[in-house]
Amino acid sequence: MKIGFFGGTFDPVHPGHIHAIVEAKISLGLDKVVCIPAKQSPLKKNAPTRDDHRLNMLELAIRDYGFMEIDDWEMTREGVSYTYDTAVHLQEEYPDDERYFLIGTDQYKSFEKWHRHEELLKLMDFVIMDRYSDEPISDDRFITINQPVIEISSTIIRDRIRDGEIVRHQLDPEVYQYVKENHLYEA
Repeated sequence: MKIGFFGGTFDPVHPGHIHAIVEAKISLGLDKVVCIPAKQSPLKKNAPTRDDHRLNMLELAIRDYGFMEIDDWEMTREGVSYTYDTAVHLQEEYPDDERYFLIGTDQYKSFEKWHRHEELLKLMDFVIMDRYSDEPISDDRFITINQPVIEISSTIIRDRIRDGEIVRHQLDPEVYQYVKENHLYEA
């Protein structure tokens, strides 16, 4: 089986995430994609929204995509989420499958800062989801796929909610309703 793994804080999950996952599935011929919400990213300073809220929003966002599922392994661990530890876990969980870890160009640009980054490349294939608008990436250590992107930012969504601005158009309707009902990201 060909499995893609897509990590992130998903704070909140938005259509840009879903679009990237679907495009990667098509480009790589993946059988399924596993979303891995991070407890705390080592490269982000601010703590994310509560784990249960982020999981609930992610479940709402992927509910209609039968090839997507969630692995909350990083959330159940203590401390910072290092991709290396997750890759070791995935190697143990899926030893006979082809494993592809999906990253964006922004993550690629910071890859040298990742914990044990050279060893990571030995544990699974890393795929850069390169935007058509980005400068082409040529790095033999990575698989690169070109895809159209939906330019949406979780940070901007959080900021707009805090400032009382409109965000309904940037979220799945059920995720938007969840955010409103739970007063997430408000000042």
